[in-house]
Amino acid sequence: MITKSKRQMIPRVVKIPRKEYFWGVSALPGAHKRDESIPLLHLLRDYLKLGDKEREISRILTNGLVKVDGKVVRQKRFSVGFMDLVSIPSIKKNYRIVYDRLGRLTPVEETEESSRIKPRKLVNKVTIKGGKTMLVFHDGTNKVSDIDIETGDVAVFNLDKKSIDGVVKLNEGAKVFLTGGNHVGSISTVKSVEVSKSSRANLVHMEDGFATVEDYVFPVGNLRVNLTDVPGGRA
Repeated sequence: MITKSKRQMIPRVVKIPRKEYFWGVSALPGAHKRDESIPLLHLLRDYLKLGDKEREISRILTNGLVKVDGKVVRQKRFSVGFMDLVSIPSIKKNYRIVYDRLGRLTPVEETEESSRIKPRKLVNKVTIKGGKTMLVFHDGTNKVSDIDIETGDVAVFNLDKKSIDGVVKLNEGAKVFLTGGNHVGSISTVKSVEVSKSSRANLVHMEDGFATVEDYVFPVGNLRVNLTDVPGGRA
């Protein structure tokens, strides 16, 4: 099993110096795709500067000092992706993973209150045994629920209560964060949604005069999450 990758082969969404070290770690298979995630080693060492060496980061993780979405994670190859919440209680720091204007994943600091919120975009709805509906979200999590939500909408999870506190709809006038395309890392407002009658993705038209596919649109509405401090981003 391959555990390391040459630094030059690490996905470009990972914003780290590509010539400082010869080797980097490869992400474990998990909720996020390899080219849409950051291994914890690189996040803690290269982004947050919590240690200079791989063994220092391994020690921090082994001691249970890092949480992802409220759960302790001890694996340095564990992958974090868009909207994941990384918390380090010992130094009272919380970070949300978002995209910058170059399409690279980057952590932005969150307040203690906002770090209890995890927005998850619905990507699929499945009917299971008993006629119940299972909701499948962008970060690989799922939940059986009968709330009023459609694919493309965002469910607002309370990480403390493990419940859904609300839904942000993808509709006209919705404030959205863009996760891909020419306007990645920016915030815009939906003008209209053009529903495709074929297998092609729906097209979302923005008030700023451009359009993008629905896959790149993440409704945020008035959520209390930090998207204004994204490097190169705009509100």
